[in-house]
Amino acid sequence: MKWTHIIKNKVLASAALLSLCLLVLASNYIDREHTNDVKVTISTLYEDRLIAEVYILKMTRALYEIKEALQLDAAHPEKNKTIKNHILVINETRDAYLKTKFTKLEKLKADELVKILVAIQSLPLENSPLLLEKIDHSLDLLDELSAIQLAESKEIMSYAEKLYLVGKNSSQFVVALIVIILVVLQAIVF
Repeated sequence: MKWTHIIKNKVLASAALLSLCLLVLASNYIDREHTNDVKVTISTLYEDRLIAEVYILKMTRALYEIKEALQLDAAHPEKNKTIKNHILVINETRDAYLKTKFTKLEKLKADELVKILVAIQSLPLENSPLLLEKIDHSLDLLDELSAIQLAESKEIMSYAEKLYLVGKNSSQFVVALIVIILVVLQAIVF
């Protein structure tokens, strides 16, 4: 009868060791998945929010410089050249900005901004009041787009914090299970 007790203990020990190995493998898999999720979140924050904010800032600066150039005397020799250079910067930056990912609201605002920027380019420089009005409207839209960037960045950071907490909690749970299995193994051995 003693041999059945020994076999039972060996089976229990084997099951405990197998569950310990499976637990470690599962924990490793979960950690890799969380790491990938965090990498994607950080990449999204950088590529679609931080870089987009840089483009918004560049367009804003160029529009303010166009506004400043418009207030120069019409006889100023560099006025038209300066404005055209800033329009080129705006076009390049706008094209790069349009390659980033947008939310629905952001897409609507970006489309509206593109229409106004095209209108600004088609207006003659002598039509300053209308040009200034379009520039001001563009600046307002850029301000709204910047606010959207900030709100989306906060949302991404909130998601990253949730990922961190889930990873932390699952790691603590796995450690607790490992300790329990080790205690069970020790009980079987003794």
